[in-house]
Amino acid sequence: VRFEGGKLPSSIGGLIHLRFLSLYDAGVSHLPSSMRNLKFLLYLNLIVAAEEPVHVPNVLKEMLELRYLFLPWFMHDKTKLELGDLVNLEHLWSFSTQHSSVTDLLRMTKLRSLSVSLSGRCTFETLSSSLRQLRNLETLYLDFRYKTYTVDYVGELDLDFIHLKELGLTGRMSKIPDQHQFPPLLEHISLFNCRMEEDPMPILERLLHLKSVKLTYDAFVGRRMLCSKGGFPQLSALEISKKSKLEEWIVEEGS
Repeated sequence: VRFEGGKLPSSIGGLIHLRFLSLYDAGVSHLPSSMRNLKFLLYLNLIVAAEEPVHVPNVLKEMLELRYLFLPWFMHDKTKLELGDLVNLEHLWSFSTQHSSVTDLLRMTKLRSLSVSLSGRCTFETLSSSLRQLRNLETLYLDFRYKTYTVDYVGELDLDFIHLKELGLTGRMSKIPDQHQFPPLLEHISLFNCRMEEDPMPILERLLHLKSVKLTYDAFVGRRMLCSKGGFPQLSALEISKKSKLEEWIVEEGS
């Protein structure tokens, strides 16, 4: 639905027994502080797809039962959210170090899926030390596009998550990290806006459990790609952006 003035009515706070609330694509630009009363929420989706930044009051910290939390893609610059007490979270999407402290992740040891946007003054070392506690992660998306420099950040992060099956990386890097820097049982990888000039396939094809590879939005800007014999033993899906600059793709027999 569309709410008048883009404001979710404050009367939403009266629904104190609510367990599920989704504002997906609702165009909301303001959330009322009365939402602090929704202490029994298990699922909250705030991906409102608004064209303007969303005003989110610092009330989520009181929703201690939350299992699923999807934050807005864009929030006001001055937004500060305290999420460290949400220790029951299993799925956290669109977490941004601009609006929350990365150390809030330290206590979320039940997390199974997480997407993080790294911006502001947060360092890779700080992020890595926080992620290291999340040993149950199965899905991890890291977005570094708002950093102002190119960095091979995967090499600086400890991604040795034994349970991690799906990994997404967004941001500039000169080349794909080495094979041993990826999770050992990785099944799905998505690369966005990496602008790699070096062919990533010689590394990716050695990840023996990979079932899908996605290269989109200028992930690879080179002209030549090689998939060699015996590589990708389990691959069943490959997606390459239609805007790819690829001119030559060699697939050897048995790849």
